[in-house]
Amino acid sequence: MHLWNKLNNYAEWIGSRFDDSFERWDNPKYTEQMHFDGWTDTFWKSDIVSKAHLKTIEPENGKGLWLMHVNVFPNEGIELPILGFDIVAGPKKITGSFMDYSPLHGFEHPYNVSMKEAVQDLSWVKPRELPPWAKEIFSENMIAVGNINTDEELNQFIKVTTNLVNHYLDNLEYHSPQTGRDTLPSLNKYCSNQKLNPHLHRSILAMGISEEDKDAYVNDVLFEEK
Repeated sequence: MHLWNKLNNYAEWIGSRFDDSFERWDNPKYTEQMHFDGWTDTFWKSDIVSKAHLKTIEPENGKGLWLMHVNVFPNEGIELPILGFDIVAGPKKITGSFMDYSPLHGFEHPYNVSMKEAVQDLSWVKPRELPPWAKEIFSENMIAVGNINTDEELNQFIKVTTNLVNHYLDNLEYHSPQTGRDTLPSLNKYCSNQKLNPHLHRSILAMGISEEDKDAYVNDVLFEEK
């Protein structure tokens, strides 16, 4: 099966898991003007989650890069890491993927312990020097991989990340306490630092999207601060 077909099936599975856990939501900030060719954006929310976002970009004419972006943001005051998961793939290999349970806390959340256990024996997850904006928000056990180009590597990658998606969703009720702490500054910090990633802005502009439309999408939909 073509790699992009496998990844489309994977994205559809993530969407089905979100359907199991949350309610679909018509995000009012996601306007008709943002419905760019090849882009699919779907949103969910719940009593625990303020926004779950699944985005895919399908290359036109089979040329270019396939992309998936996932974020799950907890509601304010709920002690739950942010789930972030991105995949970028050419026709024959995953060129880059990042996955993290990004903590909002001054203490170690059970999800971050689970993330550490999931990645500790993976030879293709290696320590890397992160830029300053990323060091501020990502956990030390984030998955950061590239050049996945064999069936064995792809199957292991999908298995590990599938288990992490399932763990995050299956344990929401047990590991999302409300402590009364104000988590809004931490949620906004995650979004503001993500927007410091120059590759994010370059990649959207490279798709032929105007600076104005790019800024509206990034600021109001992708990483909205409150």
